Amino acid sequence: MDCQNVRKYIFFILHSSLFIFNYSCGVKITKYDYSMYPSGTVLSGKTIDGATLYLVREDMTEMAGFFVIDNNMAIVDKIFFVADSTGATSFLYASENYYGRLHVNARSKEIELTLPAISPLQIPSQKVRLNYFSTISSIADCRERYKNPVFENIVAQKDIQYGAASGYYTSKPVDYVSPDDYKSWFSEAIKMYRSSVILQNKKELPLTFDFYEPEDDAIDKRPLFVFIHGGAFIFGDKEDRIQRALTEYLVKRGYVVASINYRLGSLATEHIERTIYHNIQDARAALRYLVNHKDKFRIDHEQIYLAGSSAGGIIALTTAFMDSTEIPSSTGGIRRIREDLGGLDDSGNDLTDRFKIAGVVSLWGAVSNLRILNDPVPTLLFHGIDDDIVPCGKGIPFGKHAGNFLNTIVTHFWQLYGSEPIYNYLQQRGAPVKYIPFPDCGHELVVNPDGSLNENIDVIRDETGSFLFSNLSKRYFNYHLSGNTSVTKSDTAPVYSLSNVKNASVEWEVEGGLITGQSNDAIRVIWYSSNKTGK
Repeated sequence: MDCQNVRKYIFFILHSSLFIFNYSCGVKITKYDYSMYPSGTVLSGKTIDGATLYLVREDMTEMAGFFVIDNNMAIVDKIFFVADSTGATSFLYASENYYGRLHVNARSKEIELTLPAISPLQIPSQKVRLNYFSTISSIADCRERYKNPVFENIVAQKDIQYGAASGYYTSKPVDYVSPDDYKSWFSEAIKMYRSSVILQNKKELPLTFDFYEPEDDAIDKRPLFVFIHGGAFIFGDKEDRIQRALTEYLVKRGYVVASINYRLGSLATEHIERTIYHNIQDARAALRYLVNHKDKFRIDHEQIYLAGSSAGGIIALTTAFMDSTEIPSSTGGIRRIREDLGGLDDSGNDLTDRFKIAGVVSLWGAVSNLRILNDPVPTLLFHGIDDDIVPCGKGIPFGKHAGNFLNTIVTHFWQLYGSEPIYNYLQQRGAPVKYIPFPDCGHELVVNPDGSLNENIDVIRDETGSFLFSNLSKRYFNYHLSGNTSVTKSDTAPVYSLSNVKNASVEWEVEGGLITGQSNDAIRVIWYSSNKTGK
């Protein structure tokens, strides 16, 4: 007798006692590694009568879970199972145990499921070949995402180049300078200008940004928050401390953030309008690049928000509102006298992708011409009422430090309009705008004298989060769900669909049932009998 891989048990009765002996002859027991099927794995296969069997692993340590048979009925029964390392499987239904086996093909990851006859459900004894169907993953709750933190970790990609342009430099990180120490700040600026601007010509500079996103995010299209740092067009860097505070707040709520660098230093040799225009061209080049790579970065290109502080606020506001008919005359001129800076999209890169700004957040920013504010772009404004660098009202930058004579001369030709006149102008035109003034606060109102952030940053983060969520809700949560949400066992498996999806990316999740078919705007569901009605 060939006894390879055979274990025999011999039973006999002696003097009314039962004795069990076993012997083995070259016994080889296969043990299975189920780690290839993580918790949440769904396998499917066809039964002998043409129905579909779905097996779901629920346990992280044991190979255990349940299976259901889809006969196109709305409500199905769960049959629970647990398999040991050899594939021996116990099935539980209605407090009764049935025994079968799992056989795993490690190479193909296919499972052959041997089912016993389960009489209460009229399931005959059979074998079913199962293959990977889907994974039930934990999706960030749409009722919480964008409103409250749903992610723990942030992933950063640094120094991504979005273009190149002629300039002096794109980054001059600087430690915080107290408002009482602007004299030394200006002195440092003059030294820096001498080494970085006066003593060297312009050169072709790479323009870069940093990109931040939630770790392990499954969503294909995420709203984008683009941040532009401040620094009087002289100093600053994309790793600005305000940017870091906002990025941590927003990315953990499901947004993605791009923080850009732009050309600095031209204020030493250019009219301020021309300096601002350079930076608008840079910001627009970054936006074109991001939209062009929207699939790579998983961006919803219809939900792009611009934000910036101080000089960055000026750039953000002007970029959001200015169109090609509103370019200042100072940006053009006769060659050999003054370089013509070209159109809004004539610098940085050759990309032609179009973009639309869904909203703008200005932290103590301004515009040089109120008449550009003619589009209904949702706007959120923050400003210290006592700001003496970028005026909350109207005037020139560093007005209190320029002296009365210079103020009189300069403001006759050019001035900035801060958050207060911007708010009044937009409100009179019925545009969506909110203004948060900070009484008794000056410039950089979120920074303490020692350089640490104060409680004002919490106000700015919370208000920014509410502003963004309010705008997103109009797009992401303005849907109508159709389909039978109260089903019985006599109903066929329901299909649920969403209207008004457009280009949004939808992640579906159900409680108490299994998705057996899915598109971006519709799903087919079978519900478990433990739920008397679908949910």
